[in-house]
Amino acid sequence: MKIAILMCLFAASSAWADAPPETVQAETALPVCQLDPQDSTKLLVEPCRPAPPVGARRAVPQVIGRMPATQMPPPVIQYQAAPPAPSTVPSAPRPIGACDAGGCRDAAGARYNTGVGNQTLDANGRICHRNGAFIQCF
Repeated sequence: MKIAILMCLFAASSAWADAPPETVQAETALPVCQLDPQDSTKLLVEPCRPAPPVGARRAVPQVIGRMPATQMPPPVIQYQAAPPAPSTVPSAPRPIGACDAGGCRDAAGARYNTGVGNQTLDANGRICHRNGAFIQCF
């Protein structure tokens, strides 16, 4: 398969080399490709030839240098210790004095606003659980 492709390419290149000068001149006589000013998806003139190179190209070896060694270690970031968490010890259960549609009050008069199910919120925003005639905040 590769041999057949190479032979076709060789035949095409030799046919181009053997082509009469009129054919070569006809190819170079085509205008340079430009976009149509009214419709940028079309060419101004078809067929056209690619623009000639701006300058002469020269072979330059590609040099890829190594990354420099790290001179200094990365900085150490020191974080401040987080403040201690508030005590999660639950308070003692308190007896409920009176309840209404918005919540309940304990025997000392503190208000507990009604939440979902048996959960309520005290004045500090802590979650409290109601269990029968008692309420306990966590």
